[in-house]
Amino acid sequence: MGAFDSLFQWAFLVPLFPLLGLVIVGFFGDRMKKAEFGGWVAVAFSGMAMVLGVLIAVGEALTPGRYTDVSYAWLTLPGTQSVFSNGFSLVMGTLVDPISALMLIVVNVVGFLVMLYSIEYMHHDKGLPRYYAELSLFLVAMNGLILSDNLLEFFLFWELVGVCSYFLIGFYYEKPSAASAAKEAFLVTRVGDVLFLLGIFIYFATYATSGGGAGWAASGFKFTTGSTPFLGSLVGSASSPTLTIAGLMMLAGAAGKSAQFPLDVWLPDAMEGPTTVSALIHAATMVAAGVYLLAVVSLFLGFTADDRLAIVAVGGFTTIWAASMAVVNTDIKRVVAYSTISQLGYMVLAVGAGFAMVGLYHLFTHAFFKALLFLAAGAVIHAVGTQDLLKMGGLGKSMRITSIAFLIGALSLSGFPGFAGFWSKDDVLASVYSQVGAHPLYWPFLLCALATVFLTAYYIFRAWFLAFSGDHPRDPTLPHGHDAPWAMRLPLLVLSVLAAVAGLFAFLPSFSSLLPGANVPPVYGSTDLVLTAVSAGLGLGGIGVAYVMWGNGRVFQLPSGSPLQGARTVLLRRYYMKDAYDWIGLHGVYRLARAADFVDQFVIDGSIRGIERAFSSLSNGMRRLQTGVVSDYAAYVVTGLVGVLLFFLFVAPWIFRTMGGG
Repeated sequence: MGAFDSLFQWAFLVPLFPLLGLVIVGFFGDRMKKAEFGGWVAVAFSGMAMVLGVLIAVGEALTPGRYTDVSYAWLTLPGTQSVFSNGFSLVMGTLVDPISALMLIVVNVVGFLVMLYSIEYMHHDKGLPRYYAELSLFLVAMNGLILSDNLLEFFLFWELVGVCSYFLIGFYYEKPSAASAAKEAFLVTRVGDVLFLLGIFIYFATYATSGGGAGWAASGFKFTTGSTPFLGSLVGSASSPTLTIAGLMMLAGAAGKSAQFPLDVWLPDAMEGPTTVSALIHAATMVAAGVYLLAVVSLFLGFTADDRLAIVAVGGFTTIWAASMAVVNTDIKRVVAYSTISQLGYMVLAVGAGFAMVGLYHLFTHAFFKALLFLAAGAVIHAVGTQDLLKMGGLGKSMRITSIAFLIGALSLSGFPGFAGFWSKDDVLASVYSQVGAHPLYWPFLLCALATVFLTAYYIFRAWFLAFSGDHPRDPTLPHGHDAPWAMRLPLLVLSVLAAVAGLFAFLPSFSSLLPGANVPPVYGSTDLVLTAVSAGLGLGGIGVAYVMWGNGRVFQLPSGSPLQGARTVLLRRYYMKDAYDWIGLHGVYRLARAADFVDQFVIDGSIRGIERAFSSLSNGMRRLQTGVVSDYAAYVVTGLVGVLLFFLFVAPWIFRTMGGG
């Protein structure tokens, strides 16, 4: 294990490799003979990051429970009685632990495959150096986030991830809808980020001067003390309103980044960016950062019981909320996007129930099958030039590899027995079920998660049948479909294998001891097997209903007078949540901004300008008195003397008598 001991010390190179790619492509990409050369540079450096990240993760798996923390204090403030007695340090460092090792695999494997896929998929687009530079910057930010050894460093990279998302969603900035979607994502996630930062401040105010927590604040919010993790010991069994509020602020930050209700409106619109961006940022990695935040806080700091209930409620409700909107959408990318929101809800649900490692396990498997679904959808769009499922059909014959890849991703997403999603999704359900006896309020959200199993299988196979089944496309003007070139095909093949077998990760002997103190799913008993059977039955039922309604080229149409048309409209309009936010923005925030602008211009600036004009007028008047004529100055002196004489003869005696001088 000596080799791994040395390797862990070099973890900082994982974000450094894509940073070098960013510098080379960003500064010299436009000067290269071909735009693709910049892409290959980015692929090479992301490949180096992947190799090192996987080696570190393998070393971590062979030494479960290990922590390697390399950090440096950038700024140290001495303690004072009036602020905090133990001082404070701003720390930057890298922490290699079980959960960061797991995320190194997710981020860098998917990142490398997306980079490779982009070589062909983005071949004809303008601005490729900018694209590869921004994608490399995202890998820098995401790797920095997962290797952060303290909460403040975590927040810095968290914000950089959000900036990269803004850049990449708006990559086609000349397209109004893309520019609008980028701004929407930036603003909505900023709401969560502000609350996240407020939560950090509350934790700081709570622990800066209190007992054992003072060491945590003084050490710069580090997750470990040396090689010993806090593992929830800060909050422990405490349940104060202050800690509950801090936990809710963390939940708000996670909800913004991971598009959980009610901050989920930005993710479907983020599909305006390239499909490769959707696969990397808005399916596998960036949106998973919110779940990772909740897992980190849950494991290292802890949540109160009220916080855990709120997290379960948000995650459980979001699963069915997003899935219900996917069942009627006809945009292939948006269907997969709604699926992302729903599956992130499963992860949040597990973390809230106290099983952070189960949530991260589902994050791990989900990254591969969801990236596969997005890249397969991208191959379809690349071939036929449309995202409208109702125009497709019959592509399974001409795009056999792509159809099989999408099918594998759909089976894994549906929780079909044996595929990766089956193992992790069932662990989520079993984990939550194990807690409903002690927490009866968890029941409604467990039922939401079970219902979502059926909806998930239905909508993803509805998409597969609409795109690939049948004899020919429903729109005869579509180009003839064809499988993708090798640079796109290879990532599809690799992700297909991972989507099928990644769930077996949990059967490694070291998984149950990856993180001391972290809950893992209970040992399966007869009740858990019944739960698995129910879940599998719901998934198969969803596939069967999708086949009856959409299989073999069929297109189900609701009768025009059906009472379900109203429900369909509500789902297509996203329960009018986006309309509500637009109304609040237009009639609330905009009017408040106009009122603030009025106060700024006419009260604050107006008073300053009024004083300025008064003094300007006074100075202009006095300047006119300076004529340069000596006789005028003599007249001013005489007038002044007469005025002084009159004052002492008439005014001064009156003042004296008024004041009682007699």
